[in-house]
Amino acid sequence: MKFSKLFIIAALGMLFLFGCSLDESTSPNNTPSNSDIKLVINEILASNDAANTDENGEYDDWFEIYNTGTEAVNIGGMYVTDDLQDLKKWQIPTDKPEQTTIPAGGFLVIWADGQMDQGVLHVDFKLSSGGEDVAIVESNGLTIIDSYTFGPQQTDVSIGRNPDGSDNWVSFSKPTPGASNSGAPTNVAPQIRNVSISPDSLTESTPVTISAEVTDENDNLSTVKLTYGKKDSINTTVDMSLDGSLYKAALGTFSDGTVIYFFIVAIDAEGETAKTDTLSFSVGYIPPTLYINEFLASNDANYADENGEYDDWIEIYNPGPNPIDIGGMYISDDKTDLTTWQIPTTDPGKTTIPAGGFLVLWADKQSEQGILHVEIKLSGSGEDVVLTAPNGTTIIDSYTFGEQSTDVSMGRMPDGSDNWVTFTTPTPGASNH
Repeated sequence: MKFSKLFIIAALGMLFLFGCSLDESTSPNNTPSNSDIKLVINEILASNDAANTDENGEYDDWFEIYNTGTEAVNIGGMYVTDDLQDLKKWQIPTDKPEQTTIPAGGFLVIWADGQMDQGVLHVDFKLSSGGEDVAIVESNGLTIIDSYTFGPQQTDVSIGRNPDGSDNWVSFSKPTPGASNSGAPTNVAPQIRNVSISPDSLTESTPVTISAEVTDENDNLSTVKLTYGKKDSINTTVDMSLDGSLYKAALGTFSDGTVIYFFIVAIDAEGETAKTDTLSFSVGYIPPTLYINEFLASNDANYADENGEYDDWIEIYNPGPNPIDIGGMYISDDKTDLTTWQIPTTDPGKTTIPAGGFLVLWADKQSEQGILHVEIKLSGSGEDVVLTAPNGTTIIDSYTFGEQSTDVSMGRMPDGSDNWVTFTTPTPGASNH
């Protein structure tokens, strides 16, 4: 009898050990244990106009995940996000393991387009070209596997690790989604940002100076020139000289009412060229009074657009006695790039704000949905919102915000004041109360 009890106890112990061994060596989605998951954000394209298309022929933002390990990893059930304060922003579906499994040493492209109906690799957020976070998070929704925070981006230029999986991030003028970032980094064009005119109020007695921040990733900037003139004769070219951290050109004085158009061209030693839009300034110009009055930068379920989509939005308030058409003005999420998106002038009936009225712009990067849908997307981690005059240089109003809570807006209280508060019940298109 004693022998039988000992035998039973021993047998149970073996079963227990065998069961533990099974638990430690298997997982429901054939993914290695947490300590063995070796995934990195390997490449990002946050401003895709004409670089790479998804399977539907659309130029959407994307990021690439690289499996540096020796085992395949199924990311189904894991989370991806563009906000390190919201790690559960989007969970990768688990029903298509053949699409969500990354082979050892392989790559997987995630389309950040907010079009989840297009497949399991299309996620419910878009990337901000003004800069934000990208992260992949374990299925517990707590543990960050890898993340990267990027700054302002150039259109159709990706950033990625070179070599794959390293800590060295470079730019690629020829992005490589789903493939290795091998080889020498490509030479990319200089960047021209933060174009400004001084003084702020131009009169016929004040000399005009134009300045800009010009950088070159490969430190081989050659020339920076400014060309200016009246609308039909933009043909006077001058060199811009480095003054501290900015390139500047002094243009002298102009009579009241004069409108001067200009653009800046920067060329590096290898011939790569960057050119600004044609901008302008008006001597004696007084911009209209408009306010960025309220915005929602993390909209999951609060207020939908006319297509039923919960997109970010910006409200503009006209406190004056006359209607104001914002067609031709610019909206941006980056103070160093005031001309990110120009509001079309084709339908003043939709872009005109009545006296004392409000207008909502949808920051969804879906301009094909209508004139009030703009090609920027707000970051829940915080960034700028800027409304600029049609000349592309005069800021009408701006606000820089920090970390945002989902479905909670920020706005002026009362309307048009300098007092910013949060609203758990946002009021897009109406007074803040």
